[in-house]
Amino acid sequence: MNTIHSSNFESLPLEELVTLSADIDSLIKKKRREKSKQIRSQMNELARVAGYESIEEFVENQTGRMTRSDKGLKLPPKYRNPQDHDQTWSGKGPTPKWLREYENNGRNREDLRINDQS
Repeated sequence: MNTIHSSNFESLPLEELVTLSADIDSLIKKKRREKSKQIRSQMNELARVAGYESIEEFVENQTGRMTRSDKGLKLPPKYRNPQDHDQTWSGKGPTPKWLREYENNGRNREDLRINDQS
């Protein structure tokens, strides 16, 4: 690859520099279009391998978020309310009121952990 130093341009007249700059800008745009076509072709091929007709179809089918693998599954309880054994909490989501009150009284939630989770 040839290396061009800015000192090579110092002696050129302004008009020539402006022309050279325009030529370089044009060449950069052309090379970017070529690179963009190459990348789009690769993306389309990857989309086809994944079972889509095109990259556009692939993009249309994306929601922007990955779906959770455990969505909809009921998790086993980890904690039980000592005052009402029907009230349990899995440890996911908002902390239930009974557990917040228990902790606000200076107690540790681990005291309420359900030991046998089989």
